[in-house]
Amino acid sequence: MPIQLTSQAYCKMLLHAAKYPHCAVNGLLVAEKTKEKKKDRHSDPVLCVDCVPLFHGTLALAPMLEVALTLIDTWCKENNYIIVGYYQANERTKDSRPNQVAEKVAARISENFSEAAIVMVDNSRLTLSCFEPIVLIYDHHENKWKSREVTSESFEDWSEAQKITSALLEGRSYENLIDFDNHLDDLRNDWTNPMINKSCTDGSLWSTDQFGQNLLRASALCALQECVHLHKVTKCF
Repeated sequence: MPIQLTSQAYCKMLLHAAKYPHCAVNGLLVAEKTKEKKKDRHSDPVLCVDCVPLFHGTLALAPMLEVALTLIDTWCKENNYIIVGYYQANERTKDSRPNQVAEKVAARISENFSEAAIVMVDNSRLTLSCFEPIVLIYDHHENKWKSREVTSESFEDWSEAQKITSALLEGRSYENLIDFDNHLDDLRNDWTNPMINKSCTDGSLWSTDQFGQNLLRASALCALQECVHLHKVTKCF
């Protein structure tokens, strides 16, 4: 049962990798939880509707991973989601194979979703334009993780995913992406990334004609909010 990526899931993975180009990054892929499917529909793709950015830098800290998995599992239950995969971008640019960390986390996911997948971001092909898919998808067969060909069929809508991802990368939206490391540093940081989700799902927001105008408005709003915040802080002294 292959996985298929929505624009939101694909875009956030790449934004995570772009925010920390000098680090390894990882995260989880989630799908909407559905009722048991009939056997004759076993080959239907599993649509990954979102991803949750986990860590950057050191990925093998078991205690922090347990905390993250507990919180994310609760969030999934509240939103009728299920964790179906794991993504990772390695620190070395030319290294895009799953390592021991990736395989261990994927094995943990497989305990609740038997056909979990690993998605590896190929950093060597990460550009602002992203004209072609830059991920590798690994499925578990015969006790081994084996890559399969990634085509436009691996996406819910590749044209949309490419356009939105390119627009958000050019707009430096990755600077606002929050992963679990950021959340643990300051609990006010929202690891669900609602603003980026809105940018990914609202196609009109990042259309070719409106992208520049919306980016300017967003930048102006951020600047205004920062000025208001600084004014309040100044008044406190």
